[in-house]
Amino acid sequence: MKIKILLLAVFLAPLFANAQYSEKNKVQLGFTTSPTFGWLTFPSGQTPPIEPDGMRTGFSYGVLADIPFSDNYYFSTALTVSTLNAKATEPGINTSVYKLQYLEVPLTLKLKSNEMDNRRFYGQFGLNTGINIGSKQDIVYTAPATPDEKNKDIGNQINTFRAGLIIGGGAEWKVGDNMNVLTGLSFSNGFTDVLDGNAKAKNSYIALNLGIFF
Repeated sequence: MKIKILLLAVFLAPLFANAQYSEKNKVQLGFTTSPTFGWLTFPSGQTPPIEPDGMRTGFSYGVLADIPFSDNYYFSTALTVSTLNAKATEPGINTSVYKLQYLEVPLTLKLKSNEMDNRRFYGQFGLNTGINIGSKQDIVYTAPATPDEKNKDIGNQINTFRAGLIIGGGAEWKVGDNMNVLTGLSFSNGFTDVLDGNAKAKNSYIALNLGIFF
């Protein structure tokens, strides 16, 4: 896992280095902290049947980069650690909370409006990629004689790579000569299988995007 993280950092280093060098071209770098609201979806006919059981909150934090190729069009990426939680039920057997953590790198196109009254609106669309760096599960069994499990390590049951389509929008607010505040909402619709085994599942989430560009 450390090797995968190192390779990802090596891949991204030239990108962020170039962004810092290109400050005169209005490249934006910043930080983000974002609450997430995640859930699982399961295919029908799976044995034993597993059902989604609502949303669970999580959290994401990291660095942002918006790299322009015209006045209103940007390549937008980030490097974030995201905790994507979700709840599921095996009827008559147990209820589980999956607590999955990913190192995520979104690759998106961001379209920004012209500035109006110290704000710019934006929309974005693209690919969300992630590498699993932590997998825990809380299990509450239906049978009263079976002890519940807390923070069970399920790394061997979770696929390493996650990908999803991401769509979002929001606004940037100019609060200083070199500072913009980002507020927005995004939806990451996972299309790769989360579970490594006979059971199949996809995880998706909504994020309340909060950030600061310098």
